[in-house]
Amino acid sequence: MKNTLHRLGAGTAVAALLASATSAGAAFAAPAGDVLLLTVPADDVEEASETLGDLDIVSAEGDNVIVLGDQDLAEELEKTGASVTAENYADSLGARPASAQPAAPAPVPAKLNAADYDTFFNGYRTTSAYAQFAQDLASQYPELVQHVDYGDTFLKQQGQGGHDLVAVRITADVADQPEYADGQDGKPRFFLGAQTHSREIITSEMAWRFATELIDGYGTDAQITSLLDSTEVWVSFQHNPDSIDVVEQAFADGVDMTPAGDGNPNSASKAWQRKNQNTAGFEDTGAPWSRSQPGIDLNRNWPYGWGGASTSSDPSSVLYKGSAPASEPEVAALKDLLEDLYGTYDVETTTAAPDERAGTYIHLHSYSDLILYPYGFDNTANLPNADALIAGAFRQSFGNDYATGAPGDVLYNASGGDFDYAYGKLGVPGYVYEIGTAREGGFFPGFQRADDYWQKVRPGLRFAAEAAYEPYTASLGGVVSELTAERQDDGSIIVTGTATDDAYGQDAGSAERRPAVTQIDDVEIQAAVDRTALDAGESTAPGEPAVAEAGETVDFEATIAKEGSEQAKFVFARARNGSGEYGPWQAVFVDPVENAESPSPEPTDSETPTPEPTGDPSGDPSDDPTDGPSADPSEDPTSSPSEGPGDDDGKRNDDESSRDEDVPRRDDRSSLPRTGAGLWPLAAGAVLLVAGGLGVVAARRRG
Repeated sequence: MKNTLHRLGAGTAVAALLASATSAGAAFAAPAGDVLLLTVPADDVEEASETLGDLDIVSAEGDNVIVLGDQDLAEELEKTGASVTAENYADSLGARPASAQPAAPAPVPAKLNAADYDTFFNGYRTTSAYAQFAQDLASQYPELVQHVDYGDTFLKQQGQGGHDLVAVRITADVADQPEYADGQDGKPRFFLGAQTHSREIITSEMAWRFATELIDGYGTDAQITSLLDSTEVWVSFQHNPDSIDVVEQAFADGVDMTPAGDGNPNSASKAWQRKNQNTAGFEDTGAPWSRSQPGIDLNRNWPYGWGGASTSSDPSSVLYKGSAPASEPEVAALKDLLEDLYGTYDVETTTAAPDERAGTYIHLHSYSDLILYPYGFDNTANLPNADALIAGAFRQSFGNDYATGAPGDVLYNASGGDFDYAYGKLGVPGYVYEIGTAREGGFFPGFQRADDYWQKVRPGLRFAAEAAYEPYTASLGGVVSELTAERQDDGSIIVTGTATDDAYGQDAGSAERRPAVTQIDDVEIQAAVDRTALDAGESTAPGEPAVAEAGETVDFEATIAKEGSEQAKFVFARARNGSGEYGPWQAVFVDPVENAESPSPEPTDSETPTPEPTGDPSGDPSDDPTDGPSADPSEDPTSSPSEGPGDDDGKRNDDESSRDEDVPRRDDRSSLPRTGAGLWPLAAGAVLLVAGGLGVVAARRRG
């Protein structure tokens, strides 16, 4: 039996389902076309799978699993001897409205405030909107963003329409970076992917918000500025756009909604499309689309562990693994890109990745409120870097208390996944987020819920990105918060903050896997011009230890002398715990000493940079998408867009990459306030407006 199920402890949402469910059979006669959540003992599902094939398990609780199905499947399960209780999918979504207010538009970076992106289902962006958004980011922020076309979808390869597979590369001075096909030789790389399963619509929205926060925060938020100075952040918003088109069309054709505003498609609706659009071998038997559909499950098609637990050889199954490992162009193209970004390193179950190996990979899914680490194909397989991978996962769940573990610990073993490949074959930590619950909208949450989801997902993504430079050591160390740095009249800097090791996710069912809390015994503090200088050892430390007495949580304070720190614009701090490792650097702005010697003059606190106007190279100022009050980068980035951003034709040339060296650059931070807010957006506004229209996208296409 391939699909071995495991006992779980994954939160309270499923317990609520059990309380409201009724016996399936005659006692529960669902209307035709209704989708059901079937609660079945795990042992019964294991036995039933021998007859019925692998089932679409969406969540679990204790000794039970929750299967997505319908009345016919409930009866088929009962015929195998399984004990089944059922709840209508719509009822599982709950009656509490997601919000009393209309959904706010998705935030966009400041220079795209005037953009108008197509939406469906009351706010979710369409595939065309994501394609345009990726291009617009690169054209309007050429100092930070590169547009990368890394392959074609199945339909495009077949000449049947389809899409480019697109990612954005976000990092400071991106045009000056070397080619990205350099494995471990470039900047450390954090990769975020989304919506490999097309029905999981909330996931690409989270990726959109992540990219927006980073781009808007560069130069105004010290931590984001430090991250992008030192790390490449890659975002692939939609991994399965061919099938996302199918989901969008289903909503356009009409999908029922609950009183709370969540989507409730009937079982025949193509909104349930999960796989790609490769129809080879599919036979339409008239079974509901939620149970039987064409395509290959892209998260069962990766080479490492392919064909094992929770996969199917039936092309009609929602878990169809494909005809061969990496048979699908969406998987093959992303696999090749990741090998370029990280290089290869065979960890598998025997060889630990070295501490110095950099990079982290995360893919977003929904739902079940989970953070998963390898191995998906077998949760009992040896994990050579187990301590670091587990610590990193629990640090990420600290902001949301998601259940945390390998898939077989908290849900079920599942083979052929991307995060297993990232760790097992590339040697970088790989994680999966399962976002949301049935009670919070299920697979089709109303857009009003997006803000709440983002607040839960954001801290974990930020931690993983900030630790990606040394994931096998930084994930083990302590956590710094409430960091402040204030320049004194005598030129010294007083630094304060809090360091703790007690910052792990607290899901009760995950307690046996949670790392033990140890004592913080040191906080390293450095003042530097920027993160690049820090990494080069060009920094100044306090003259005395910052931690007076070790503890699980400690407040610290230290003074950095003026000498050697005059030009510092940042203070960095990181904490060491009982593992002997330091956690990720945290950063805060600090004022440099006025009139400090510098290789090039910098503005002081009493003056702001005034760039020379360069003019619009098109010769028509009206074509500048940053014109008008909505383009002010100091405005709230959640402002509603109204007009299209520029006249890009939507396709980039393979090797275009240019930058006007006379255009003032956004990384001039000599007069930044310590908090990264306040006056800097006003000083930077003129710089951003000038730079906005001058970049040419460097779109790279894999051969």
